Amino acid sequence: MPKSKASKAPVPMHPLLAGFMQDWRNETPYGQPTDWLFASTRLKGKQPRSASIMVEDYIRPAAVRVGILSADDQRRFGFHNLRHSLASFLVSVGTNPKVVQGLLRHSDVHTTLQLYSQSVSSDRLAAQGAMLDAMGVRPELVN
Repeated sequence: MPKSKASKAPVPMHPLLAGFMQDWRNETPYGQPTDWLFASTRLKGKQPRSASIMVEDYIRPAAVRVGILSADDQRRFGFHNLRHSLASFLVSVGTNPKVVQGLLRHSDVHTTLQLYSQSVSSDRLAAQGAMLDAMGVRPELVN
């Protein structure tokens, strides 16, 4: 059950992502309009595949392949991590927080900024550098 009215709002899909989804629909044995996009094989496409099975079958192996996790790492990793990473990335590249809020379907932008986006080290260093610049501190003056 969605937490708020904002949780029920549609999320726009970039045409590139829509193309990937259509390719998947063409490849899957459950490609009928009444089938779920990520369908349960056990239930022959008529119910969605469980999130935990999708994580174990696709998300975790992809994270291992690209080096985010090691194969023996037992920490929880799944869709929620992807939401946090998306929010952090979008904020770090200067995306308007209201846009990020809309994509994550949060009812309050403070949830997006306080709980979901984490500044990365380079952002923190840049912020410190901007403050030092504003204060007139030059690198040659620092011991």
